[in-house]
Amino acid sequence: MDIQRHLKRALRRVYARRHAQVPLITISISKDRLLHNLRTYRKEYPELAIAPMLKSNAYGHGLCVVGRLLDSEDISFFAVDSLYEARKLREGGVRSPIVVMGYVRPEDIVRNKLRHVSFAITDLEQLRTVSRTAKKPTVLHIKFDTGMHRNGILEQDIEECIELLQANTSLQVDGVCSHLADADNIDAGFSIAQLGVWERCVSRMHSAYPSLEYTHISATKGARFATGAPMNTVRIGMGLFGYDTSPKSTLPLLPVLSMQTLVTSLRTIQKGESVGYGATFVADSKRVVATIPVGYAEGLDRELSNRGQVSVTDTLCPLAGRVSMNMASVDVTDCKNVARGDRVTVISSNREDPNSIQGMAKTIGTTPYVLFAHLPEHIMRVVA
Repeated sequence: MDIQRHLKRALRRVYARRHAQVPLITISISKDRLLHNLRTYRKEYPELAIAPMLKSNAYGHGLCVVGRLLDSEDISFFAVDSLYEARKLREGGVRSPIVVMGYVRPEDIVRNKLRHVSFAITDLEQLRTVSRTAKKPTVLHIKFDTGMHRNGILEQDIEECIELLQANTSLQVDGVCSHLADADNIDAGFSIAQLGVWERCVSRMHSAYPSLEYTHISATKGARFATGAPMNTVRIGMGLFGYDTSPKSTLPLLPVLSMQTLVTSLRTIQKGESVGYGATFVADSKRVVATIPVGYAEGLDRELSNRGQVSVTDTLCPLAGRVSMNMASVDVTDCKNVARGDRVTVISSNREDPNSIQGMAKTIGTTPYVLFAHLPEHIMRVVA
């Protein structure tokens, strides 16, 4: 049976190589920059274990690509949002421990067969069902609502929480967690209030579980609160990928991701002629317009229409007209000797460029989180 399975896999690999297609769009992931960012946080917070947050396809960078790059690094666990993401990591060959931070149905928690996967308990009703139905070892992180009021067990319910946990010997508590709601505010008042609730919850849980392994409330933007707070682990997400919006952050982080495509067609239009849907771009003189096979379905936000820029053979050129679903037009009049097939950088890994994620977010008044999350899974990620 094993021989047949290996033979089928080998045949699939041969078929894939024979019918390989060079993609029109690639997303490049810099291994060196990713590891640089990880080590930067490790150096800045030597007292904390690092748990890379890989939710939402690793913030658009590629769940399994990033997971495999970090699998042999010194991390505490990978944090993901869903059981689906945990399963994808395991299918992708990633072997590090995983904590599923988002809500999972109780029946899926108790039926889970993935190794070294634990689950955050996000409310008391979920825990009641798990406590009643778990019949095999089930590892949990207990999430407390310290003030964000999305999910988590309230401080007033902590005694019932402990009773439910101790009522079923199959349940193992490996960690407690929460989340800071206002960590990027220069006024730390709200976060300090949350940390007060957190400290009381951690103290009570330590009394019930003296060997508690992980305590984590801080993500990238809240790491600055680690000093003096009862936490031994920090969940690093956006910071890992080169972006930290914490106030006064001076860490030398490097953007990890860039997106490349090519010019697929060129045309010359005359003064008064328009480009794209709605005729929102009208030429004020003779112009040369290139088409690229990237639109809002590929992560080039529609709000960048007539406002954004891309780099064509290292020359910044403005988007012309409305960004379509799978195409965009670029005014390349000032870019000399442009030809079909020329390289186009849609997303730059230089944070100072207007077509970096940070530059795009500033242009349209959003956050890098939104733009990263809109990068679709089907675009090939290439480790550079």
